[in-house]
Amino acid sequence: MKRQNGQKANKGNASKSKQNYRLILQEEGSFAEKWALRVKPGQLRWMALGTALAIIGLTYSIIALTPFKEWAVPGYVSSETRQLQQDSWLLVDSLSKELGVQRRYLDNLVAVMEGRITQEMLRDSISTGPPEEGQSAPPINPSPSLERLQDEVDEEDAFTIGRNSGLDHAGLWMAPVEGRVSSPWNPAQGHWGVDLVAPENSPVKAAANGTVIFAGFTAGGGHTVMVQHAEDRLSVYMHNSRLEVSTGDRVSRGDVLAIIGNSGDHSTGPHLHFEWWESGVPIDPAMRISL
Repeated sequence: MKRQNGQKANKGNASKSKQNYRLILQEEGSFAEKWALRVKPGQLRWMALGTALAIIGLTYSIIALTPFKEWAVPGYVSSETRQLQQDSWLLVDSLSKELGVQRRYLDNLVAVMEGRITQEMLRDSISTGPPEEGQSAPPINPSPSLERLQDEVDEEDAFTIGRNSGLDHAGLWMAPVEGRVSSPWNPAQGHWGVDLVAPENSPVKAAANGTVIFAGFTAGGGHTVMVQHAEDRLSVYMHNSRLEVSTGDRVSRGDVLAIIGNSGDHSTGPHLHFEWWESGVPIDPAMRISL
């Protein structure tokens, strides 16, 4: 009796395990059958697994292959943002180098105004400043190359200093005052310009067009004017009795900047101390202007 009951139970379990399922799609209201699918239990499990994998794959595709990933993935950086960051880093690096050059340039200007410019500072400017394409920084002391440059300038009719076709007559640079040179350019003694003696109350004029970057009083140079010109050139006018321009003024060649005087600790009599700088390095003004 027990064996028969066990056999019936086994047959019932076997029949249940072989049972099929129907997935039916019915119309709401009429319950009319629109679609039906007969599946076995094993197939149902595979269908559930396939559906889950399909959902996972679709989700990954949407996130990985569309711009949606920029909002869905925390901390994700797009390729455009990476390129922008790289460009920004390059720009910051270039600006940092340029800032360093400008800082050294301003340090030299302050040293000029205070009368403490040194050979070491000028060598640092030459070695660290950006060289212009096709050019080299002018030498600090007279050298054979400097003399050759002077000879070449003298040989060119259009740029011969002191002649009718010279730079001063070509409208480029002119002497700041009409006077005589009392002390020439002598970097070996720390004299980075020329001293020009002229009558009292003589006007000091701009050597070329430019912008006044400093107009004020310094201990060593007295009433001083600095004018920035094109192509990284700078002219300096010291020991004036009074100034006729202010910082930021635009001046033209021949405009009155100041009146000659005897101000500043480094002056022993009425005169103009005049300096000419190119690319952050002083050169002999007589190479550029007929004095």
